[in-house]
Amino acid sequence: MRAAAATLPPAGGRLRLVAGALGRSARAPSTRVKRLLLLALVLALAIGAAYTFWFRDSSFVRVERVTVTGLTGTDAPRERAGVIAAAKGMTTLHYDEAALRRALGAGATIEAVRVIPDFPHGLRIEVVEKTPVAVLVYGSERVAVGSGGVLLPDVRPIPRSLPPIAVGALPSGPRLGDGRARRLVSAAASAPAALRARVVRLRELPGKGLFADLRDGPEVILGSPSDLVAKWTAAAAILADPGSRGASYIDVRLPDRPVAGGLDVAPLPAGDESTPPPVEGPPSGAATVAAGATSPTPAARATPASPAPAAQSSVQPAPQPAQATPAKPPPGTGTGGTASGATP
Repeated sequence: MRAAAATLPPAGGRLRLVAGALGRSARAPSTRVKRLLLLALVLALAIGAAYTFWFRDSSFVRVERVTVTGLTGTDAPRERAGVIAAAKGMTTLHYDEAALRRALGAGATIEAVRVIPDFPHGLRIEVVEKTPVAVLVYGSERVAVGSGGVLLPDVRPIPRSLPPIAVGALPSGPRLGDGRARRLVSAAASAPAALRARVVRLRELPGKGLFADLRDGPEVILGSPSDLVAKWTAAAAILADPGSRGASYIDVRLPDRPVAGGLDVAPLPAGDESTPPPVEGPPSGAATVAAGATSPTPAARATPASPAPAAQSSVQPAPQPAQATPAKPPPGTGTGGTASGATP
C-alpha cells in the first residue's frame, strides 16, 4: 500500500492530469474526422439533387395506372378522360393537384381533388364535387346553390328535384350572405337526399321559423335554424311510421319530441268557458305522437289520437222543479158523485 501510494502523484498533480485530458477532448476534431464529415455532407447533397432533378421525375416512378372516383353527371366521361391524361404525364413522387383540377375543365363544380399515390406506378384521384342542394328563383332566372350558400352557376341543366327558394334578387358574389336565403339553403342541405327531392317549397315566417312543404306529404315545421340535421332525422322517422299516414303536419321544433297530426278542434262557444265541448276525432288517417316521446325512432310509434273525454264541470246542476200535483176539481164537477177527498 505504501509503495502504491508513493507512486501516485500528489493531489495537485492529479487535478492537472484531469484538466489536461478534458482539454484534449475539447480540441478541434482531427483531419480524418473532418474529411469524413465533409464526405457525408457531399453524399447527402448528391442524393438530394439526384432525387429532385432526376429520380422523382424519372420513368422508374412514372404514373401508368390511374383510378378516378367521385365524378357524376353528363360531363363525367369527358372530365375523367382529361384527368387521366394529365395524371399520366406525372409521377407518383411528383404530382400536381392544381393541374389535375384544371384538367377537369372550367365548368366543373369541384370542391376538392385528393391524390393518393400507389408507389411506384399507381395514382388514385378522388374528386369531391359541389353538390347543389337547392335552386334560387328570381323571376325567370334560376341558379343552383350548394351547401354553405355557394352559388353554382355552371350547373346546367338544373335538376328538377332541387327545392326552389324564391329570392328578391340574385346575389352578385360567389356566395350567399347571412340572411333568409342562407337559412333556407341550410334547411335544404340538412335534409336527407330522399326527403330533399320531395320538398316543393321552403319558406320562413316571421316569429315562426322555417317550414318545408313536401310533395304528397305533410308540412314539416322546422322552427329555428338550429339542430336541422336532428330535426330532419326526426321527420324522416315519423314519415316512415305507418301510423302517421294522412297527417297534415309534422312538428319537429323539438326533435326529441316530434308531433305528427292535423286535428280539427271545435272552438269554445262564446261566453261559456266552464264546459268545453268534446274534441272531435282526427280525420281518417291523421295521427299524433304523444307528448313524452323521447326519440324519433321506430319505437316511438305515432298512435291515432283518441277523442278526449268530456271534461267534468265544476258547476252544480240546477235543481229540477218538483213534479206538479194535479189540482183538485171544484165540488160538483166530474162525472158523478163527490170528488175524491172532498168533504161533504
